[in-house]
Amino acid sequence: MKLPGILLLLPLVLCGCAREVSPVSALALDRTDGVYRLTAEVVRQDSLDDAAAPAYLSATGDDLPALLQNLSRVLPGELYLSHAQVLLISEDVADGSILPLADYLCAENDVRLSLRVAVVRDGTATELLQNDDEVYALSELLDRAAEQGTLPDMPLYRAAEVLHADGTAILPALRLDEFGQTAPAGTAVFANERLRGFLDGGEIGGGVDA
Repeated sequence: MKLPGILLLLPLVLCGCAREVSPVSALALDRTDGVYRLTAEVVRQDSLDDAAAPAYLSATGDDLPALLQNLSRVLPGELYLSHAQVLLISEDVADGSILPLADYLCAENDVRLSLRVAVVRDGTATELLQNDDEVYALSELLDRAAEQGTLPDMPLYRAAEVLHADGTAILPALRLDEFGQTAPAGTAVFANERLRGFLDGGEIGGGVDA
């Protein structure tokens, strides 16, 4: 469900915060040559009569704390993660251990535990994030696919729990299809906290594509 931008800002206005805030609706995490890049989809609303629209800002760093700190420096206002609903991670990020990432996000007071994490196939997470100019389009796609059983229902808190249990997990996968549209791309399979391959098919399951 889409929320008007004014509803996102209202609690902050009522609390008397003087600094402008930058509500983040989604995040994308990539890694190239050992350097991480975090891209934020920031909710913009230039006036009360305008519809909420996304803007994109990026920062680089060695780990997530540094990324968030560097991202806050380039945002026009205070970093506000409470409305973030999706985190996209590239295959390069997923090839490393994702448990520290999940633990850090779960410990952040501003991050909702229902945040959905998805692996992006055949491209960067940033490219897919910027593919749709509608706020919360990704979260709606992942929610709908989870309800229909075509992608795993694995929010952040549940992913952290199963990774701690035995290091295995499954996450939804997305890609840009041949028409340039964001589409489900099977299930990302993790073992020992790292990406080991994908399950393809119309429903959860199917052949393993390593």
